[in-house]
Amino acid sequence: MKSTGKFFMALAVCFYFVSAIMLYKGYDKMTNYHNYEYSTSLNENAYVGGDAYNYIINGNYATGFFVLSMGFLMTGAIFNATSVVLNNLSSEKGKTTDTNNSSEELPNI
Repeated sequence: MKSTGKFFMALAVCFYFVSAIMLYKGYDKMTNYHNYEYSTSLNENAYVGGDAYNYIINGNYATGFFVLSMGFLMTGAIFNATSVVLNNLSSEKGKTTDTNNSSEELPNI
């Protein structure tokens, strides 16, 4: 089970990395907007002629990237928790427990 726990931890790290990329792309859509009037080759995140329309489009793109980022972050957290549980289960399997130890038992009422 140790190898399965390591695999889930590696998946969690991958999901965290993709989450960071999506967060950056959303932030980039929000902050980097240039609509040059005379040179269309210098435009950045500009899709149509009007500035207000481009801000609306970029806002929707940013929201989508932020939602994707949160989804990847939550998926990474789930895989991380699964990895911790699997590692704990495999470490508990290796331990021997003494059932005859009376100090661990609850007293009779």
